[in-house]
Amino acid sequence: MKEHYLTTQHQNVVQKCIRWMKSRTTTDDTTKTEASELTEILNILSGGIEALINESQNLTIEASQQQEKVKQIEEQSSTMKISAEESQSLLQGFKQNQDILQQEIMSLNESVDDMQYVSYDGTFIWKISNFKEKMSKI
Repeated sequence: MKEHYLTTQHQNVVQKCIRWMKSRTTTDDTTKTEASELTEILNILSGGIEALINESQNLTIEASQQQEKVKQIEEQSSTMKISAEESQSLLQGFKQNQDILQQEIMSLNESVDDMQYVSYDGTFIWKISNFKEKMSKI
């Protein structure tokens, strides 16, 4: 019904009815009463049509605002996705650096361990790492 009341065809018919009622002049009390009732009904209907038009405009504005909010959320989502990807690549870089530093620390530890066994009196001492494991395999 809402859509029908908003059509130009319905509004044209309402206007024609109003013109017809105004053009009709009779002295008969019954006709005047009927015309008065019809006028009242037409006034109610035209008020309903105006209310429907206003509601339609409000819904259009609200839909437009909702579309704008959706667009903003999509933009924020895209920005967050890019940020997450950048963070992921930074974390991978940090992990690689950490692995390199870990290897350097192990190398330095071996150097320090080797320096402990340096002899300055002409004797050589060889360190056998994991001696117990190697002996258990034999």
